[in-house]
Amino acid sequence: RRERVYKLRHYPRNPSVPAVDTPILLVPPLMVTAEIYDMDPTSSTVTLLTQAGMDTWIIDFGSPEKEEGGLDRTLDDHVQAVSQAIDQVRQLTGRDVHLAGYSQGGMFCYQTAAYRRSDGIKSLITFGSPVDIHRNLLIKDELATRVIDTLNSIVQRPLRAAEALPGAFSSLGFRVLSARKEVKQIYDFVTNLHDREALMRGESSRRFLHGEGFVAWPGPALKSFVSQFVVENRLSQGGFVIDGQTLTLADITCPILYFVGERDEFARPPSVRGIRLATPNAKSYEVTLRAGHFGLVVGSMAGKQTWPTVIGWARWLEDKGLKPAIARAADEQPKPAEIEDVIEANFEDVEYNVRLLFDTAKGTAGSVRRRLGEASQTLAAMFDNLRYQVPRLAKLERLSGETEVSVGLAMSEQAERIGDQTFFLWQGRAHTYSDADRRVNYVVRGLVASGVKQGVHVGVMMQARPTYLTLVAALSRLGAVAVLVSPDQKRLNLKDAIRLGDIEVLITDPERAAFGRDTFAGPVLVLGGGSARRTLPQGVIDMEAIDPEQVNLPDWYQPNPGRANDLALIIFTAGKDEKPRAARITNRRWAVAAYGAAAASTLTTKDTVYCCMPLDHAAGLLVAVGGALVGGARLALADGFDPNVFWTEVRRYGATVVYYAGEMCRALVDAPSTPTDRSHAVRLFAGSGMRTDVWKRILERFEAGVLEFYATTEGNAVLANVSGHKVGALGKPLPGTTEILLVSYDFDAESIVRDRDGKPVRSFPDEPGMLIARVDAGHPMAAFDGYADEHEASNRLVRDVQETGDTWFVTGDILRVDSDGTYWFVDRATEMVRTEQGPASSTQIEDVLYELPEIQHAQVYGIPYKDASYETPVATIVVRDGYTLDAAALARHVEKRLDRNLRPAFVRMRDTVEMSVGFRPLKKPLRDQGVDERDPRTLRYDFEKHRYTACSV
Repeated sequence: RRERVYKLRHYPRNPSVPAVDTPILLVPPLMVTAEIYDMDPTSSTVTLLTQAGMDTWIIDFGSPEKEEGGLDRTLDDHVQAVSQAIDQVRQLTGRDVHLAGYSQGGMFCYQTAAYRRSDGIKSLITFGSPVDIHRNLLIKDELATRVIDTLNSIVQRPLRAAEALPGAFSSLGFRVLSARKEVKQIYDFVTNLHDREALMRGESSRRFLHGEGFVAWPGPALKSFVSQFVVENRLSQGGFVIDGQTLTLADITCPILYFVGERDEFARPPSVRGIRLATPNAKSYEVTLRAGHFGLVVGSMAGKQTWPTVIGWARWLEDKGLKPAIARAADEQPKPAEIEDVIEANFEDVEYNVRLLFDTAKGTAGSVRRRLGEASQTLAAMFDNLRYQVPRLAKLERLSGETEVSVGLAMSEQAERIGDQTFFLWQGRAHTYSDADRRVNYVVRGLVASGVKQGVHVGVMMQARPTYLTLVAALSRLGAVAVLVSPDQKRLNLKDAIRLGDIEVLITDPERAAFGRDTFAGPVLVLGGGSARRTLPQGVIDMEAIDPEQVNLPDWYQPNPGRANDLALIIFTAGKDEKPRAARITNRRWAVAAYGAAAASTLTTKDTVYCCMPLDHAAGLLVAVGGALVGGARLALADGFDPNVFWTEVRRYGATVVYYAGEMCRALVDAPSTPTDRSHAVRLFAGSGMRTDVWKRILERFEAGVLEFYATTEGNAVLANVSGHKVGALGKPLPGTTEILLVSYDFDAESIVRDRDGKPVRSFPDEPGMLIARVDAGHPMAAFDGYADEHEASNRLVRDVQETGDTWFVTGDILRVDSDGTYWFVDRATEMVRTEQGPASSTQIEDVLYELPEIQHAQVYGIPYKDASYETPVATIVVRDGYTLDAAALARHVEKRLDRNLRPAFVRMRDTVEMSVGFRPLKKPLRDQGVDERDPRTLRYDFEKHRYTACSV
């Protein structure tokens, strides 16, 4: 049967032998013809299979250079072709299929199985098919990724220009990397000149290797293959895109049989074995043969080992025979050799005797290996610093008040630079930077047609979705101010948001249009939900009904007019006592967060950022979205954080960096352990507010790094623990951010302590102090809009700190700095417990409580007790499911770990604790509840007898 992209060949089985009921569909690589499976009578896979009773089918992609439109074929075309062939074979036979592929054909099989979620596939069988392509390099992974990325920048231009990779080039490359086989063939040819029959037996193989078996690799398919599977290593990490869908091999559930060639120079064993970690939900079996890449499927070794094993495998899965002894479950295999051992093994495996070359090469490789082993971390860091961090931090340092910088401009720049690369992933679909930028321009025209102008405050109230990002970028491109309103009203209600944000126009998604119309007196626009006919409340403007092509842009419109000092966003944050207030975010502040996150996380175009934070939260829009945008990474948007689907989505998108906030990650480490805990591509959890106990458990359980940083919503102060060596620390100031100081703070007077000259008193090393950040316009890295409310300004700004007239922002956070210059979080000033012996950190007490495995959540706060002039610590805890709290053990623990004034006088047990949208526990409601000493779930501490007893006793 002939289709547009392929032909389907059928070879009926030998009816005289016991049949294997399940048909097998063989898939060749792109650069090799289907004759790889039927080369000549002495090495024909088809003959071996059909004679053993297997119903054999082959998908034949033909010679693209000889077929109409063949050189325009994409990677999607080939994967969809394999999927269609599976459906055809199933329809004709009434059975699922064994899907088998050699080399890149096996990679097609993996991709197709993920695309179909294993539907209709009895098993996967692959031969020398690399999964973790970065493991194909003979250097350590961390440096390999940098080297590949650097080479990618060199080859992108010829890749874009190439119509196809000629078959002759593939043939030459194959022979160069298979020198042993080439030498052996020449030797056989010379020594058998007298034996015509012997010569003819190998003639087909020789002609195949010397060019006849190789065909052109279509340019679009080659470009996508290099980008997704070589540079980005997406087959291993997940998140590769087929037909606009994001896919992961973790979705494969059918059994897998994969063959590894010990002498394979094309697909080295470590890269092939990458399938073990990439498919945590499938049972995989390995067959290791002492063969090269070609010898896995053609030749004497294949005839004696490979294909009999495949036949035995098929019979075993039909309960018609025993499992082939040579096929061992992957989890029973010995741990793969480290890369150093691979280097030794490859040199020791040389068969032909070129002793001098061997000794020289081995000695050189050993020297290089040792140097790389010692310096790979340093070299990797050097690559990152030179290629990514330095330019980004230099851009921050060059920012002046008039520098052109904004969300809209960043989108335009990325669309021009990497427009064809994927930007955001949403509900399994992929959209490029060019797609996103084009949509932004359309929305700009819709805004202009609706009367929105530069400087207008526009409320944005919608659920996290691509439209949200598009709208914020469009408002930025227009020069308007986006006021981000929580769609579920958790932070503050819409009426207060309208008042605090000076909202002049409100834009909602369709689900919130009626609520917006009923609440807001001004213009209400609706965006998103597609352009299909729909019923919307009367009086709202449907922007989807506006034809952008019919909108003429006015003379005043200038795209991306934003300067660093211009107001870009208003985000609502919890201020003192958790009272919401409007935080004014300039373009400079956005740039500090975005470029800082990209630099600290070392984001590249190979990364995929997973964002499950609300987009109206600073960690969502400024850090996760901003970092991904300026870093050129892919952005996977989630509906929200759900620990039950977190790992499924992370694997499907191939996420490498996850941004968190507060206690978000505690749910991940508290979830039951699974065998797939380390089967993921996440290299880094980055965010703020992670507690030390969670940090350690993430390192141990998920083998992912943690990047904790601290950033003020206003004031441009950014700290980052880039090295991660000091677990629990905030790190050091990020280069290019504003100047910061720690100063002494009077908790009773709630003010900064000044000396006789009126200057704030600097804190000593390891002495807790109030963090302040310079914000006066005279400082090159700190612009600030000020406060309209003079009372708030007097509480949040301090002047004349280092010199007359300077202005500093009071963060409200108490930190300490050690002798190495590393900063550590102590507490919010408002949450310090004012004990009789002085202020005490509530977080310090919580950290001690978290040392008990039965405690899932612990919130400590102070309440007045007996003498209202001081407070006593009270803890509200949630006990982990399946555990009970041992009051005696709790008393012994706090007595051992806490000073007398730090021991909680009362411990209240609750089923849940209320969290903010930023996953931070809300203590004010707990503090307001006080302590009910009649509550049987509340324990009272006896300071004389050192024990806890129930208050009701």
